[in-house]
Amino acid sequence: MELGRRAVLAGAAVGMASLAGCMDLITGDTVEFTASEASVSEDGLDETDFEHIDTEELTIDEEVEAGGIERRLIVTNWINTYEKDLTVQSETEQAATFAVVSTPNAEILGQSLNPIAQLSHDELLEEFQNELGDDYDGLGDADKIDEREEVVLGDEVTVSTFETTAEFEGEEVDIYIHVATVTSGDDLIIAVGAHPAALGQERTNSYTLMQEIEHEG
Repeated sequence: MELGRRAVLAGAAVGMASLAGCMDLITGDTVEFTASEASVSEDGLDETDFEHIDTEELTIDEEVEAGGIERRLIVTNWINTYEKDLTVQSETEQAATFAVVSTPNAEILGQSLNPIAQLSHDELLEEFQNELGDDYDGLGDADKIDEREEVVLGDEVTVSTFETTAEFEGEEVDIYIHVATVTSGDDLIIAVGAHPAALGQERTNSYTLMQEIEHEG
């Protein structure tokens, strides 16, 4: 899962440096962008029976060229992941997953320096879908089937729901994936939840987890 995530966030880091260079903002040897951690509240985990699995500080530290000048770029992102055991095809597996990513969203004159901020939910899912393949075998292409509004970190945002398929115990199962983004302070927050489509309560739980995201931006 780390390789796909790192590739996406590293690409964003290079994009941030390029935009900053084009706007003559790079003035030192090192350029740093640091996000604050975003996570799900304990109340949210208790209500949904999800378990916190991992907190990862993902730092991209690279030499990049911006505006014709070589600079060291350091971009710090945070990823919190959560899972829940469910019975699927008569087997108990970690079949529901939820992740919260916080990545720097520095803006100049209203323009985000992070290319991820310009991606649609469809494009975000395409970028991150390979990571979900670690949790779901044989993950297929996803189609958007629904949109709804939820309040995340005090803002009303659109949550997009996609449908795809995966394999459990050798049988194909429909999967729902929910994607939402919100700007909080100087960061962009990305929330992704996934679960078997037949388990309707888990769709509600994904929305609850989004509502219970905390962030000090």
